[in-house]
Amino acid sequence: MDKDIKEFVEAIGASEPQPDEKIYNTYRDLFKRHNYFSLNGMFIIIKISRSDRPFWGIGRKFIELMKNTDNYYLILLVSGKEGWFFSKGEIDSNIRQGRWKLREKDDNYKINPPLPDKNSFNSAKTFLSKSNLGK
Repeated sequence: MDKDIKEFVEAIGASEPQPDEKIYNTYRDLFKRHNYFSLNGMFIIIKISRSDRPFWGIGRKFIELMKNTDNYYLILLVSGKEGWFFSKGEIDSNIRQGRWKLREKDDNYKINPPLPDKNSFNSAKTFLSKSNLGK
């Protein structure tokens, strides 16, 4: 697991699904990396950008799969402490409104700044407070 993702996951108290959980095998087959977690019963996907000019991508197949869930969060990190987060509704809205465009070549939605300040955080504590996941 990426060290910054690990730092963030530990700071917010999230955990990876365990091999004996039903959901584990489904997501293990889909995700190449360890970037999906559970936090207070909420499914979260964490991506990190290593570029000087940050950008992220999320596969259309993940978005399609997650449409069957009540809610989930996508967290876009630039370090182990800071980034942006988006709920299912916000993700769907960004896609519908064309802010996150599908790149046919790799079937990924491309996410580029600027991103809304209301979704930003600079610490685990700020993320938990703003996302209402810090129960």
